[in-house]
Amino acid sequence: MIKITKETSVSLDYVLHLYQAVGWTNYTNQPQMLSQALSHSLATYLARDGEEVVGLVRLIGDGFSSVFVQDLIVLPTYQRQGIGSTLMKQALSDYKDTYQIQLATEQTEKNLGFYRSLGFETLSSFQCTGMILVDRENLK
Repeated sequence: MIKITKETSVSLDYVLHLYQAVGWTNYTNQPQMLSQALSHSLATYLARDGEEVVGLVRLIGDGFSSVFVQDLIVLPTYQRQGIGSTLMKQALSDYKDTYQIQLATEQTEKNLGFYRSLGFETLSSFQCTGMILVDRENLK
């Protein structure tokens, strides 16, 4: 049975395998950055199957006016079992009074459909656009 817990502090050792399993090399090539990111997160929710961590959702922000869903990962062998939805629903429930919850994701029908099923809308629905500044010189 999958158990979801909200953590205020998560060790890199517990979750690095998740990032490796989905090929998020920006994190796996810079484990020190991921360790710092984890320690500065607003909250991290872990999905465990027994002792094994099989998924996570990591939030950043102030928790009142803005929360950003930074990472949502489920091990490939555990995907399509409702774990990602359960992680997100727990996080959304805990921050239901937050003015805005945001995220960025790949623009695929699978991803858009998943997040729409949780109530998210594209920024264009609000006559807005998203913008990003990335330090491309330090990308590995």
